[in-house]
Amino acid sequence: MSKTYRHLAATAAAATLGLAALTAQAADVVVDVAGTSSVNGFGEDGNTVLLVDVGAQSRLTRFDWNVVLEAFAPSSLSELRVSFGNTGGLMLDWAPAADDTFSGSGSYSGTLDLAGLDLAVGADGQLRIEFSESFKDFDPGVAEGRWVSGQLSFGVSPVPEPASAALLLAGLGLVAGARRLRCD
Repeated sequence: MSKTYRHLAATAAAATLGLAALTAQAADVVVDVAGTSSVNGFGEDGNTVLLVDVGAQSRLTRFDWNVVLEAFAPSSLSELRVSFGNTGGLMLDWAPAADDTFSGSGSYSGTLDLAGLDLAVGADGQLRIEFSESFKDFDPGVAEGRWVSGQLSFGVSPVPEPASAALLLAGLGLVAGARRLRCD
């Protein structure tokens, strides 16, 4: 094989690998929570539920929050919750103010690494986010607190489309072939 052919094969392989990598890059999904009420227990009518399309079978890799919460007495800040996961029922429940067992307001921020949990959305690609209360102090349907301002951010790693996976395999094959020719 000529040196030119080997160079072209290696270049084509690198381009194929680059294209496949571009289609599977992680992205952040940012949700504005300003004005969202905390009303009833998880799964009950009256809660705010958001569905965000993040791509079929995508994995959640990180969860960041930077929020201001307000709990109406006698409810406490620790009771305001957000649950997120897939529409099939797999959910992670989180209380940004878990240690604050008093009414009033407070600011909370942080990061949670989700990479090791293998938390994925389903085939529908929908990330389900529900705002709720862990304990109901008021009558059903009456807000016990609110998410005054802020954002929730989710690191999302998409699963490559089958065509992208085929491109990746073809690129790896070209790289292996080019290496083999180089060794001959």
